[in-house]
Amino acid sequence: MPRYCAASCCKNRGGQSARDQRKLSFYPFPLHDKERLEKWLRNMKRDAWTPSKHQLLCSDHFTPDSLDVRWGIRYLKHTAVPTIFSSPNDEVTYSYFKANQLLIQYRCSNY
Repeated sequence: MPRYCAASCCKNRGGQSARDQRKLSFYPFPLHDKERLEKWLRNMKRDAWTPSKHQLLCSDHFTPDSLDVRWGIRYLKHTAVPTIFSSPNDEVTYSYFKANQLLIQYRCSNY
């Protein structure tokens, strides 16, 4: 079954970053830890939403100190709370920046 990140504005899926092809890990929501789940949803700005057991967050939303690496595998600490989220405006800014960057490259290559 394909893995998709449940964070708004995150297009990561299938184990690789949508932006730069980095390897990603996906983690389930702490459905059995209500206090921690509330923190996850608050940070995601999705307080009124209830995730299912099949929905996941990708490793891009966690700081490096939220993860333990053993034998080359990233494990999410039981106390980890995701804190890295972009807003829809960030995505628009990124898309605008990339479009301008491509336009500049095109213009420079034609001189």
